[in-house]
Amino acid sequence: MSMNIANECIKLGGVAGRHEIPGVKNFVLDKVDDPGNIEKITADVVASLDNQDLSNGLDLYVTGLTSVTVAVIKYCFDNNIPLTCFHFDVVKKVYIPQEVL
Repeated sequence: MSMNIANECIKLGGVAGRHEIPGVKNFVLDKVDDPGNIEKITADVVASLDNQDLSNGLDLYVTGLTSVTVAVIKYCFDNNIPLTCFHFDVVKKVYIPQEVL
């Protein structure tokens, strides 16, 4: 057992079912019924992230739906949570980190 597990960032995908993410089993949202309903997406993201221990930060694997990504960034900014977004490189077939906060 690694002694660093307690200090690792939570790893979450944006929305379930949009992309395979090796090593990532949990998502911020299971689904989005209406991508245009920004208020509901924001409320759903807040409710989801409020139930996570983000004290060591968040690694967000961006799966699309910009409104979800923006809501996560805003949540992390408002709550002073370190955030790194990971974007899929279709050429190299790997996720590339982008430190945000």
